[in-house]
Amino acid sequence: MRAILVLIGTLSCTSCIGDIERPAHGEAFATSTAPVATDELVRVKRVYDGDTVLLEDGRTVRYLGVNAPEYQEPFYLKAKRLNESLVMRREVRLEFDRERGDGRDRLLAYVYVGDEMVNARLVQEGLAHAFFIGSNRRHHTLFLRLQAEAQQRKVGIWSARGRVGDLKITNVHPVDPTQDDRYPSYVRIANLGTATIRLTGYVLSSEGDQSYLFPDVNVDPGYTVIVAGGSGSDGVDKKGQLVVHWPIQDSVWNPVEDTAFLKDPTGSLVDTFHYKDKRVRKSTSRSKGKAP
Repeated sequence: MRAILVLIGTLSCTSCIGDIERPAHGEAFATSTAPVATDELVRVKRVYDGDTVLLEDGRTVRYLGVNAPEYQEPFYLKAKRLNESLVMRREVRLEFDRERGDGRDRLLAYVYVGDEMVNARLVQEGLAHAFFIGSNRRHHTLFLRLQAEAQQRKVGIWSARGRVGDLKITNVHPVDPTQDDRYPSYVRIANLGTATIRLTGYVLSSEGDQSYLFPDVNVDPGYTVIVAGGSGSDGVDKKGQLVVHWPIQDSVWNPVEDTAFLKDPTGSLVDTFHYKDKRVRKSTSRSKGKAP
């Protein structure tokens, strides 16, 4: 019961929360702070990937409103290199929104080099997708417009090589029984499409063939749905995060290695997410039939 209360109190981007937020596998999770902090001028020391950098003063910045490919995903390296070319060893301006930090002690910011917003450039080049979490909504319209344009041009993750569909599993967080894990298991799925998606009849499953059937809920473009362990009411929380509950989920995911499969109501495989020792290998297929 205590673990369930912790989950409900902390769950809320990606890319990008409300009452159910927590860190895991490289994602950014927001914690509420005072509205709109003052901008900062800082210098970048290291680029971790397409959406995360280290500053010379030792702080880490996670780009707000976007989510770039993870390690071993298509276009991961290209996104990282573009980010490096724009910000490495340069002075940048951090623009904050309503939530300045996350649960991993990272700053959440829109990053500017001169007048150019790096977050927006990554989306424009098809090297990141819109990823809205929490109450940070200052540039949502811009990111969705740039994403739609990149999709039309079929660049980056929207190209044939990227193989990105309208729904993407961005994270699977299994409970590790050998660790003092304060967060119950969860899965986050993002809507990368241009229209609201009704999730009725979609199925999320593991390699062990345990499955969850989504209720009648909708996820808007750029936003995510969290499949949370434990019990609770399904729906949108006060910060706009859609949360549904899979009561047995804590026992579903293997803490070392597993694969999550997402199928649409016709049985077509929409997306997969494989993790092993906290490293992610992604593949997406629209073929019908049983997931491999």
